[in-house]
Amino acid sequence: MEDIHKGLIYTNKFKNKKHSDLFKQVVDKGYCFLETKIDSTFCKNLIEDLEDLRGKSPYNITNNAYQGVFRSPFIFFNSYRDLALLKEFKKYLIEFFPNNYQLHLNRCVESKPFLNASTNELHRDIPHLHTPSEYPISISALTFLNECEDSQISIYEGTHKKYFYDLERANVLKLKPKAGQTLIFDSNLIHNTHPSKTDIKYNLFMFSSPIIKPIVDYSSPSIFLKLSKNKYRYDEILDLIGYQFAVPKDDYDYLRKELNDC
Repeated sequence: MEDIHKGLIYTNKFKNKKHSDLFKQVVDKGYCFLETKIDSTFCKNLIEDLEDLRGKSPYNITNNAYQGVFRSPFIFFNSYRDLALLKEFKKYLIEFFPNNYQLHLNRCVESKPFLNASTNELHRDIPHLHTPSEYPISISALTFLNECEDSQISIYEGTHKKYFYDLERANVLKLKPKAGQTLIFDSNLIHNTHPSKTDIKYNLFMFSSPIIKPIVDYSSPSIFLKLSKNKYRYDEILDLIGYQFAVPKDDYDYLRKELNDC
């Protein structure tokens, strides 16, 4: 079998490979917390950096429909690039996506008393997928940046697979994460954040197989221009956003890329 696509080499080993406990829990229950957490100084930097985006369209819009959503902060801030490129993230992402992955979405959400974030409603992070998969095709990494006396999020166990079509039968868990903890979950898992009594923030990175169209085209000319103004870990960020997987505009574009790769 000398003439074989390189992707098949990894695929053939995937199912029978020895997997980590985190991988097994996400596949089985739909979620798991990372063993390590980021420290309070890192959390503080992440929170403070967002203030530079407050009120700036489209990265933060302050009308009622979009209250508290900061879009794609990794474009601008070194702190969010460091978070996206954490070695622990990469270790598990390679395990879930042996044929590579891309950044699907980055959002930081702010929940304030009496100003509920849009994430308060029950949802899946990939809402248009109508069928479950045996293994995740998208992974969500939700990092909590503040301490909170009350639970911050509910997850509906098994709704990524076993109870995909039967939400009412799922066991509901209300979680109270500590600042700096990251919840890793199958993006098909139904969940929602809770209204808060104090100001709280949490950051979401979604990573997906390149077969899924991302929410935002991070290789678009406008975003690419902003990305390139900050050279911090620039090459790593280009890999992360899946620049190599950008869809060719036509057959000429496709062939040009193929020839350049030879």
